[in-house]
Amino acid sequence: MGTPVPVTMGSAGSWSRAVDGMLVTEARFPAEVVLERHTHEGPIVCVMLEGSFDHVGDRRTRDCTPGTVLIEPAGDPHGNRVRRAGARVLLVEPEPREDLLRTLGGLLERGTHFAHPGILARARALSRELVARDDAAPLALEAGALEMLAVAARLKGLRRGAEPAWLARAREMIEDRFREPVRLADLAREAGVHPAHLSRVFRQHYQEPIATCIRRLRTEWAAERLAASDEAISAIALAAGFADQSHLTRELRARTGMTPARYRREHRR
Repeated sequence: MGTPVPVTMGSAGSWSRAVDGMLVTEARFPAEVVLERHTHEGPIVCVMLEGSFDHVGDRRTRDCTPGTVLIEPAGDPHGNRVRRAGARVLLVEPEPREDLLRTLGGLLERGTHFAHPGILARARALSRELVARDDAAPLALEAGALEMLAVAARLKGLRRGAEPAWLARAREMIEDRFREPVRLADLAREAGVHPAHLSRVFRQHYQEPIATCIRRLRTEWAAERLAASDEAISAIALAAGFADQSHLTRELRARTGMTPARYRREHRR
């Protein structure tokens, strides 16, 4: 067995906030660091925001790239090898309360990993709430973390195994091309299924329609650029795939309640 260690062992920086029943943490790991074999005292849900690492367990090595959701049960021995780009992760550590564990239906009892755009979006929102300064931030963190766990638990019940290979291809195409004009017929043809089937199964599997997924990815990309650069808002909107700055403003306000200019002011780090 590995030695129990804090979840942020080896991180280059981390910040956490405790809310009712769980701890939410964002951690950054430097490039090519190796975390030796260890365990955690409680279960952890880890979402890869940026970068990547290998999760090395007893029986397999899991490839954790951006968007990966990794479930680590309590006491599960493993190591981590961070890759050249480093890694930034969002972690939710629920208290092992009987009522919560029962509600999640065994989600935290077995190690697994999968990709899910909706959970990634929620993890990014939690990352923003970690540095928010208003009185509503703790409530937003608790609600967002519980919602993320609920989506993962429901997905586990729906999936009954890994996503179909053709659906994974379609998702990867969307994540690669979301800033370009995307046609359902083109996605379906490359996935090898009928457009109606792709649309229905995508919505059932990922809990959002394809068009909503694309707009969300564009908005998240634009939000990251707003927070990280001084680039003109109109240029960011066009680069993200929006028709113009007004389109970006509508989408960002719908998701965050803020205009691009205000979002930039609030999320500078």
